[in-house]
Amino acid sequence: MHKNRITNENFYDEYCFFDDYLANYLNVDENGVAEYIKRMKEAIYEVKDVLPEWMPIIARLEKIRSRFESLNNATTNFDDFQGKDEDVVWMRILMEKIEGGADPLTKYSKLKFTFKKRKKSLLQRFFSLFS
Repeated sequence: MHKNRITNENFYDEYCFFDDYLANYLNVDENGVAEYIKRMKEAIYEVKDVLPEWMPIIARLEKIRSRFESLNNATTNFDDFQGKDEDVVWMRILMEKIEGGADPLTKYSKLKFTFKKRKKSLLQRFFSLFS
């Protein structure tokens, strides 16, 4: 069997498991990877400067999802070079981080954001008396 085929089959199987794992973790029926990306993007402006791994993880998840989609939709043959086994290892590491509460979304949920509130002007305070 061709080495690229073995690598791609390992990746495909691991991605399917990873996607189901994330779906269970996020309490959605399917497309766990897409939902994880979506939730990360919803908080991107608050977190990207606080958690340096935020943007690279989004990029990696999108790359992995794209690779899976090309294999799943048969736009790419399993015998073609798609990548290395490092994607499989990366997905396993992210699952371990999730189990340990060290993944980006868990870290984000633990952060407390304090935004300075702008003081109301005299006119705003005056109108608030009558509302």
